Amino acid sequence: MKKIFQNKNELLNYTVSIIKENKYPLIISGGNSIKNIFKNIDQKIKNIILLSDERMVKKFSKFRNDLFFEKLIKKKLILRKNFISYRLSKINKMHLSKLNKKIDKLNFKIAILGLGSNGHFASIFERKKESCSYYSIQNSPKFPKSRVTISLTKLKKCNRIIFIASMKNKKKEIKNFNKNRLVKFLGFKKVRLLVY
Repeated sequence: MKKIFQNKNELLNYTVSIIKENKYPLIISGGNSIKNIFKNIDQKIKNIILLSDERMVKKFSKFRNDLFFEKLIKKKLILRKNFISYRLSKINKMHLSKLNKKIDKLNFKIAILGLGSNGHFASIFERKKESCSYYSIQNSPKFPKSRVTISLTKLKKCNRIIFIASMKNKKKEIKNFNKNRLVKFLGFKKVRLLVY
């Protein structure tokens, strides 16, 4: 369930090996833990990648998750045609509906998520009744209030759900990981916590 790595590169190599052994689409979140690991990637990922969530801020704001992945696309480490994200800076129901239809057709096998403050992940702070795979949030407890995210139900369909956390920055969240109700909902058998 929990695996501790000596450094970021060791964790990156382990994570990339999991991705490469599986040709299916994957879900990946933004956030500092993910960026700290994947900024050193030097291998091309050919999988279809869905960015799990996005903050509704201006397109070039430092708070956007997709800007980091745009850098990986420019370095040709991720294929643009294989990268799916919510690209608008405001909630647009028609755009969200189209994105939902696209996501519903995909069979995601792996999710790689950063473990956020107080145990949240992928802009999911609590369990909600979800009617679709990707939806908007207007009342996030963290800035910004407006976001879009993957549903817990869609995440639960993955065979493997990997959480990445820094021991230095997320001691409390790592300690309480087994008590996290959102993680329990996903199922502990398919969840793994990777710590560096």
